[in-house]
Amino acid sequence: MDDLFPVFKYYLVGNNGELSPTDELWRAHLSGDNNNLPVQDFVFTIGDYLLSAREFLERNKFQAVRDGLQNFLDQNVEMVEISEILISLDKHGPFYHPIKVTIVLKTFEPVFFVLNGAVSDMGLAIIETEYRNLKSLNAFSSNSYVPVAFDVGFVTSAKGKIGFLLGQWFDGFEEFHVVAANDKNRIGLLKSDGSFSLIPESEAFEIFRQASEILTFYYDINSFKQIFPWHHAAGDFIVKINNHGIEVKLITVRGYERLVDNDSGNLMFDLLLFFLNLSLRMRIDRDRGTKEYVLLDEFVVKACVDGFVKGLKNNIKRSGKTGNIDPDFYNIFIEFIKEFDFETILNIFIIVAGSCSSDVPERSIVEQNLKAHAKAMHRAIKKI
Repeated sequence: MDDLFPVFKYYLVGNNGELSPTDELWRAHLSGDNNNLPVQDFVFTIGDYLLSAREFLERNKFQAVRDGLQNFLDQNVEMVEISEILISLDKHGPFYHPIKVTIVLKTFEPVFFVLNGAVSDMGLAIIETEYRNLKSLNAFSSNSYVPVAFDVGFVTSAKGKIGFLLGQWFDGFEEFHVVAANDKNRIGLLKSDGSFSLIPESEAFEIFRQASEILTFYYDINSFKQIFPWHHAAGDFIVKINNHGIEVKLITVRGYERLVDNDSGNLMFDLLLFFLNLSLRMRIDRDRGTKEYVLLDEFVVKACVDGFVKGLKNNIKRSGKTGNIDPDFYNIFIEFIKEFDFETILNIFIIVAGSCSSDVPERSIVEQNLKAHAKAMHRAIKKI
């Protein structure tokens, strides 16, 4: 084989060994037996999808792959350096079917990418927007909380169109979800075999604190733009826990828009709405990511407030460099929200909850717990 053309190998998470066109799984529906996914996902087979992924990576003489390698290795990598490209279908989601791409190099350690593929109308509609969002948010800081994006495009066949987005793979990170058992909610890390490893509340606290910090850091105080939608049940946040500590990343930015019409330009009131909505959504997950909706325990309220405070300080420090935000805005805002009594906080929460569509599945659990959540938030705000 010509050294300029690396060997491709295909894998499926949960399946032992390499996958080939002669295997029965190669001809299986892309979505398997998951009836919660869009009908378009059943048009393509796993083999169709993997070969389309290869076609995308090969575009323009592997230009996107080489750009990514240069980004990670800080030097130009010639094609002769690439010996193998491993394509492993990792999971299935409502928008994307993520693939882990491993670039096996001759003189360097392997480099990992994520290749998000969209086949449904929903996924195809947002994948280019997501690419632009990631490119934009990565300009915010050199220490980004979201993946670097390298390329986006489409592969078309007789069965239809597949959209692909090539980005940074956060190696060693895991999805996390609430695990409801024995009348107690715990947070567990999702393992490759589908099981969950439960973690102590102190580690869960830090996960939700960092998630809140990330969303607050990217909130645009001037334009009111924010990352939305996001949901714990979708696995949008991932975490790595080791001897070096706990690190959280946000792996998708499907939207970055202004959610509330605020013609008055009241920076503090809009930030307050963001803060209260953040505190509610931070507590919502689905049991094991796919089952019934669960309101996470009250410790998440304190975690959210702590994360918001740190994220806002860093946000103002970044925004202040452009001269658009008063350096004392943080203190002004904190004093502003501390003036609200419980009834006022509750009334604003009612407005926030009422803005949710009536067909949002988690709306009922929010309404049932709104008063208790408002009390917890009022106590936490007073302690800032």
